[in-house]
Amino acid sequence: MEEAEAKRLREVLSVARVAEYEALCDGQTVAALRLHCWNTEICAAFYGPLQYLEVALRGVLSRELVRLFQRADWWEDAGLHFGAQRKIGEACDLLRRQGLAATPERIENELSFGFWVSLLGPGNNYDQRLWRTALHRAFPGYRGGRRELHRKLDHLRVLRNKIAHHCPVYHRHLHADHQTILECLGYIDIGLATWVNRYSRVPAGLASRP
Repeated sequence: MEEAEAKRLREVLSVARVAEYEALCDGQTVAALRLHCWNTEICAAFYGPLQYLEVALRGVLSRELVRLFQRADWWEDAGLHFGAQRKIGEACDLLRRQGLAATPERIENELSFGFWVSLLGPGNNYDQRLWRTALHRAFPGYRGGRRELHRKLDHLRVLRNKIAHHCPVYHRHLHADHQTILECLGYIDIGLATWVNRYSRVPAGLASRP
């Protein structure tokens, strides 16, 4: 890439955005854009493992909550805190605007990773009402407490959101992030963790820093 082309792309992508990368590349725009591309490759590599974690977490938490409350729309009896109730309402409103029936399955599919992670937080006495009564069964491979599990998953929630919003992640401890994803998948199902690791693109993506 020529310098002139790099300067033009800098304007298109946003001067402020590229400046963050330039600061680490001695002000060299070409090098900054190469680092930007590498960041994009990392984000793409993490997408698959994070997707499987999000889908699996949603599935196992929903399963245990349906069993606990004996209804598909378990949130009606779960005593969720205000923020979680608001997200349920927003999901229902979105489906209705799309002309779709707000079935429990569709509502759950609209709920964010953050929503599911929050069910393992302190919430509205979630430790006694949700974790001890049901949600610990969603993690047969885990032997620790709710608080530590929530900390790990919330750490991954931040990573997931940074990737979704195209933020820099290249400076993170990426190998550790990848291992945490695999650990959390293993808590749910060790076979799933092994399978995701086998096909993960993260190691290859980390090997090509410009």
